Amino acid sequence: MFTSFCKNTQLTLVLLLTIVTFNASAQKLPNKQEKSIPAPAKVKIDGKADEWTFQAYNNATDVFYTVAHDADNIYLAVKATDEYIARKILSGGITFCVNNPGKKSDEGAVTIRYPLFNYKNKPAVRFSLKNVPSDSVDYIVSANNKSLANKGKFLRTAGIKGVDTLLSVYNTDGINVASGFDKEMHYIYELSVSRKLISDAVTPDGKIAYKIVLNPISMDDTPGVTINRDANGTIMSLYVNKTNLPLNPNMSISVLTDISGEYVLTK
Repeated sequence: MFTSFCKNTQLTLVLLLTIVTFNASAQKLPNKQEKSIPAPAKVKIDGKADEWTFQAYNNATDVFYTVAHDADNIYLAVKATDEYIARKILSGGITFCVNNPGKKSDEGAVTIRYPLFNYKNKPAVRFSLKNVPSDSVDYIVSANNKSLANKGKFLRTAGIKGVDTLLSVYNTDGINVASGFDKEMHYIYELSVSRKLISDAVTPDGKIAYKIVLNPISMDDTPGVTINRDANGTIMSLYVNKTNLPLNPNMSISVLTDISGEYVLTK
């Protein structure tokens, strides 16, 4: 009993320290990335943030993010520390848009949406580590990431010549994606896109316009809501369990939020 109490207390202290560190980090960062940066020397798209130093914390989307590049690719790394923002991303995905800065609309922009799940292939994820013994954390994180990898096999594209709109994550077209949870249950998203695929959006001096879109959570994935569908996907019944509704949800989960900026690709 005493050992169990110590382990749970230790985990609680770690989580509290994580919250304090998060608040300090978020306050120091700009709301939007202010400069172009080279990608880390050894980038591995594996759903881990080990090599990234996040350049901004955006209040509208409630995520940390970095856009970077090297001679071959442009990269996007995102970290969501809020449980409900992670739920939102797994439900609606992140859409990364690249366009020519001179265009006034997103029409014709290169877009990549990932992760891509629906009500039939949702991953089984435990989002909270509350009341979890410290020696069980690795198991839960590993199980979450295994479920993400098993279910998250596809991404959706638009505006890329010669590339299918529905792609496997194992594609050979120049788009690499991965996501996962770390030991604090922060959700990590990584994307690399070949610069050849966005060449039409780049100005002669290397500028692009980018947008990072967090699509809204679907009704099926809203905490406290249970939906029953028939074989065709038609909703047969909907039940709201008030006891399972979150006490303090992040209200931005139900609406589209985005970050827009410009970026310069050097040679």
